[in-house]
Amino acid sequence: MDINLGRIIKQLRAEQSVTQEELAEYLGISFQAVSKWETGTTLPDITLLPKLAAFFGVRIDELFSVSHDDELERIDNMLKRETITDQNFSYAKRVLDGILRENPDDTEAIKRYAKIYLSKCNTDMLSAGKMLERAMTISPLDEEIFALYRSVRGGSEYKYHSDNDWFIRVCEPYAHKFPGNTNLYRMLIEAMVSKKYFDRAEALLEVAYFTGENKYIKDILLGDVAMAKGNPTGAKEIWKRIPKDDWLGQYELGERFNRLNEYENAIESFKNAYIAQTAPHKIDMLYSLAFLYKKLGRYEEAKAEWELVITTLRKEYNEPEDSNDIQWAKNEISQLVSFIGS
Repeated sequence: MDINLGRIIKQLRAEQSVTQEELAEYLGISFQAVSKWETGTTLPDITLLPKLAAFFGVRIDELFSVSHDDELERIDNMLKRETITDQNFSYAKRVLDGILRENPDDTEAIKRYAKIYLSKCNTDMLSAGKMLERAMTISPLDEEIFALYRSVRGGSEYKYHSDNDWFIRVCEPYAHKFPGNTNLYRMLIEAMVSKKYFDRAEALLEVAYFTGENKYIKDILLGDVAMAKGNPTGAKEIWKRIPKDDWLGQYELGERFNRLNEYENAIESFKNAYIAQTAPHKIDMLYSLAFLYKKLGRYEEAKAEWELVITTLRKEYNEPEDSNDIQWAKNEISQLVSFIGS
């Protein structure tokens, strides 16, 4: 072990933008004493080590320098135990920063850097997940809680982000208990489909009931399950139940037909979705139509959709001419005009 406390103190002081005078005042000594430590002329009194560690927010042992190999081994052990606390993270980051200052191309240090960030992220995700699990018991109908939980404890197979199994295990009981929670059902069916739990997804939808504008979302989701099972004919038969005057069901259908490259069906559904509404119209389907027409090279029709966007925003939402949405639509129209003229 290298008892060069001075080098470590100087490094910590520089990282935290602390002057020798500020450190000396905290310790009740002269700044000249700090200067002598950092040049290696003298060593701090052992009784000052706890105060030094407290000042910099490190453990006492972190004030002592060890070889890079020993430091990397310590970081590797942290990663194996998945014990990246805030303090461990700061230590590992400081060590790796030092190594990379000496050799910016040290790929082993770079890889460890990435690993500690990922492990710290996982630790933070776990903490956030535990908080949200408590929130579920308090407010089981708050859809935002489940959406946040999906973000931190599901949606990815990568181990540092958990996976859909965790999300399903925790949230499925809430769906059975509160079968009208539409967004929770959406997220659960998506998660179950990703895991190929088709029977489980269908059983969950059997107890679901949706009302109001979400009335036909159950059919949308049942079709999604059938499609994932490799039964597109069955999916489309289910989707036929959705009436043309149900704007949300038609919009959801349009998005699905678009993904299936069934563009004429998508166009018909998006148009149905707009027509089925009363003012003020939601305009998501107009955006979808405009981009789809552009993709198909049908620039005049794309231009007409953007013009309808502007008209709707002006008349139904009282959007000013300089609003971002209207300016965006005008920019898209200008680009389409150039395509039409070329």
